[in-house]
Amino acid sequence: MDELKRKPKYSLFSNLKFILGNMWKWEKRLTVFMFLRSPFAVITPFIGIYLSKEVVDAVVRKSTPAEVLYLIAAISFALLACLIVDKYLGVQLQKFMMIHDFHYQMVILDKCIRSDYENMESAAGLTRISKAMEHCGYDISDARIIANVLSSLAANIIGAISYAAVLFRLSPWILLAVTLTTLSGFFALKITASWRYRNKDYWKVYDRKLNYLRENSGDFTRAKDIRLYTMTDWFQDVFAATLSDRMKWHKKEQMLGFGADGLRAFMSLLREGIAYGLLVFLIFANDLTAADFVFYFSVIGGFTTWLNGIVGDFDSINRCHLGFSEIREYLDYPDKSNRGPGIPLPIETFSIEFKNVSYRYQGSSEDTIKNLSFRIDKGEKIAIVGLNGAGKTTLVKLMCGLYNPTEGEILINGQPVNAYNREDYYSLFSVVFQEIFVMPMSIARNVSSATEDDTDRQRVWSTIALAGLSSKIDKLPEGIDTKLIKSVYDDAVDLSGGEMQKLALARALYKNGKALILDEPTAALDPIAESHIYMEYSRMTSGNTSVFISHRLASTQFCDRIFFMEKGRIIECGSHDELMSQKGKYYEMFEIQSHYYKDEVMEDVVA
Repeated sequence: MDELKRKPKYSLFSNLKFILGNMWKWEKRLTVFMFLRSPFAVITPFIGIYLSKEVVDAVVRKSTPAEVLYLIAAISFALLACLIVDKYLGVQLQKFMMIHDFHYQMVILDKCIRSDYENMESAAGLTRISKAMEHCGYDISDARIIANVLSSLAANIIGAISYAAVLFRLSPWILLAVTLTTLSGFFALKITASWRYRNKDYWKVYDRKLNYLRENSGDFTRAKDIRLYTMTDWFQDVFAATLSDRMKWHKKEQMLGFGADGLRAFMSLLREGIAYGLLVFLIFANDLTAADFVFYFSVIGGFTTWLNGIVGDFDSINRCHLGFSEIREYLDYPDKSNRGPGIPLPIETFSIEFKNVSYRYQGSSEDTIKNLSFRIDKGEKIAIVGLNGAGKTTLVKLMCGLYNPTEGEILINGQPVNAYNREDYYSLFSVVFQEIFVMPMSIARNVSSATEDDTDRQRVWSTIALAGLSSKIDKLPEGIDTKLIKSVYDDAVDLSGGEMQKLALARALYKNGKALILDEPTAALDPIAESHIYMEYSRMTSGNTSVFISHRLASTQFCDRIFFMEKGRIIECGSHDELMSQKGKYYEMFEIQSHYYKDEVMEDVVA
C-alpha cells in the first residue's frame, strides 16, 4: 500500500492563489471585511494593556481618584467602541463566509452531476468524491476555515509586528527568545499534519467499511435479511475487526500528536521562563518602573499570543492547503466527454453505429465488451439478449454516452459521439434502467425532470395515461402534484414496484428521445408480464428507434433484429425466426427457457 503515501498535487502558494482568487470572484465583500477587521482585532487588546499601565502609573503618581476614574472611563470608552466595531465586522464576516462556502459546495455538486459517469462509478472516482466532500461539509468546511484563518492571520501578523516593535525597545534578546521558542511549535504541527496527509488513505479504507456497516445495519430494506439469515453476528464480527484496525491508526495519530503537543508545551515553558526572568531582573536593577513592568509583562503575553496565533493559523492553512489539494484534484479531474460546443443534433435521420468498440472497466484485466461492430437505423426495434454478465448493460451505457469506448468509436449519423456536446447527446435517449430512481418532489416533476414552471402538465397526464399509471394517480387527492417518498414528506406516497416502472416509462415517454432503451426494468416480473409490457412499449414508441434488453428470449420475439451476446461479444444476430432456424446458442437457450416456462405453467394448472 505504499502507493497510498503521496504528496499534494498543488503547492501551498498555488492553493492560496486559487482560494483568494475565488474569494474575490465570488464574494468581494468577504475579502474586504476579512482584512478590515484585522486592525480592530489588534487595537482592542492593546487598549486593555495600555489601560493597565496608565492606571498603575496614575496610582504611583498619586493622582486623585477623579483623575483615575476619568482615565479609566476614557480608555474604556475607546475599548468599547473598538469591541462593537470588531463584533459587527465579525458578524458580517461570518455571513459572507457562509455564502462563500456555498459556492464551493455548488461547484463540487455541479462536478458530481456533470462529470463523466465513469468517474462516479469507479472505486477511484468514489474516493475522489469522498475526499472532496469531506472538506466541504455543511457544518464545517475548509472553505469557511480558510476564510476565518486568513482574517485571523492578518490580525496576528499585524499584532506580532506591533508588539515586536515595542519589545525590541526593551530588549532584542527577549524578542529573539520568544520568537524562536514559539516558532519551533509550528514545525512540530507541520510534521504532524504532513504525516496525516501521507497516511490518511490507509484509514480511509476502514472508514468506508465502518460507514457501510453503520448505514446498512440501520437500513430497513435490509432488516429482514439481516434477521432471517442470522447476519447479526457477521455484522458485529466485521465491525469489531474493522474498528480494531482503524483504532491502530488512531493510536499512531494520537501518539504523534502527543509528542508534538509535548514539545510545544516544553518550548512554551522555556519561553515564559526566559522572558519573565529578564523582566524580574530589570525591575530589581531599577531599569523598569512598576507601570512598565505591568505593561511589558502584558506585551510579552500578547506577543506570545500573536505568535501562537500565527503558528496555529499556518497549521490550519497547511491543513486546508492539503484539503484544497484534494478538492482541486477532484474538480480538475478530466472528463473524456465533450463539454464544449458540438455539432447540431440529428433531426430527421438517426443511426447508431459501433465500429470495433471494446470497453474495459478501470482495474480490470480484460475487456467486458470485445470488438463490437453493428449499425442500428431509425425506427428499428432491437433486442439485446443473453445470460447475466454477457455485457448487455455495459453495451447500453456505451450507447447512451455514460461510458466512453476503450477502443474503437461510436457514431451517430456517421459522426463520432464526442463531436456532440455531451448534454445534448444525452437528450437523444430515453432510458429506463433496472434501478428506478425518483426524487422527493411531485409526480409531475418526476415525470418531466424539470422545474414546476417548465413542466407541461398536459403532456405529463398524457404520458402517465400511455404508461398505464393514470388509474393510480386519479385516486390521489393531489393528483400529479402528489409528492413522492414518505421518508422526506409526511403527505407523500410511496409507489409499488410496478407503479415505479410505469412512472419510469412515463418519464421516458415525456422526454421523447430519438431512441428508447429499456434495460430490463421488468426483470422482477414474470416472463409473460414482461413480454406484455415490452410489446406495449414497442406499440407506444412506433416509428422511434427502440432497444430492449432482456435475458428472457420470449420477451423480445417481436423485434426486427436480436443481438445474442456472450462474454462481451455479439455471437448471433438476426430476427427471432432466423436465429431459431440457425439452431445455434439462441435456439438452445430459447428451447431451455420455453420448457422451463411450460413446466411452470403446468405446475400452476395442477395446483
